[in-house]
Amino acid sequence: MVSRETQSSEEALDCVSRLTEIIMNDLLQATGYAALVYVAFNYLISFGSGRPLVEWINPGRRYIPWLAAAMFGGAYTSLLRATYKYGLNHFELLRELISEEKAKPEVVGAVSFLVFGLAIMMVAIWCWWFLPRAPQTFNPNPNNLIKEYSRALRHYVRWSGGLDYAILCEVRGGKLEVVAEGSDDRSIVRGLNRLPGIHTPTDARGRPNIMPQKELWKALALDIFGKWPQLESIITPANQGKNIGVSFDVRYGAIYGEMLECDPNPNDGQPAGVFLFAVTLNQHEVTTQTAARHFAMLTQALRFIRSGVAKG
Repeated sequence: MVSRETQSSEEALDCVSRLTEIIMNDLLQATGYAALVYVAFNYLISFGSGRPLVEWINPGRRYIPWLAAAMFGGAYTSLLRATYKYGLNHFELLRELISEEKAKPEVVGAVSFLVFGLAIMMVAIWCWWFLPRAPQTFNPNPNNLIKEYSRALRHYVRWSGGLDYAILCEVRGGKLEVVAEGSDDRSIVRGLNRLPGIHTPTDARGRPNIMPQKELWKALALDIFGKWPQLESIITPANQGKNIGVSFDVRYGAIYGEMLECDPNPNDGQPAGVFLFAVTLNQHEVTTQTAARHFAMLTQALRFIRSGVAKG
């Protein structure tokens, strides 16, 4: 005959066993919710490419608010499901999680969605504030092509630690015609004032006047383009194709030029195409490769814009 103490011990063990089983089931469900959210977050952010977070967020930042909203929607849906399942309102469920440390699996899922949604928004804000736009964010089929050119030039020139001035020219009848311009006037003034013996000229009111310097750069762009055949003749023996771009690492900054397109005009046989010219006055930007990187991004952006105009 089983004693009362033995029966009580067996009931206690059975109770502990059932409680442990319930806790493990809840823990597994909570872990499953968190893992599901993490997989969704990781896959949606990188599209399965495995690239670093900012490489997708920056080119696709226009979609980030929608992705964050989807995460917040998932959090609300999971929390709503918990209210119907356990008969508790949102505040009671969250109070259990915070004060009593009793987390329902659906609440863990909701918190996971919420945390990852906030993380997405924070990284998106960081990218928007500290990183220049990716070239693929410009419009390859704009209604106003010149306006889109100007947007790209102004964007990459205005970023600190990069270019100070850039112009885009069309080759018409063998000559250059400036069609778009980007300028960081403050950086130009600061850069000119750093040059020994060369300071920013002022107008009648004593305000800095950088127009003469811009005209010098435009004349230099025309001169470089005019000597393009000579530059090509220098590299022809290498048997590596035509000259596409040049860069001059001068004592104070650098000068860049690149022929984005150049084909003979079918009407008169004269060169026709697009030529990009850019300048930085800050040697630190050249040493850190920031100016060269921004120039490369600018050329990619312009080529992407032109991808809807002509075949590459």
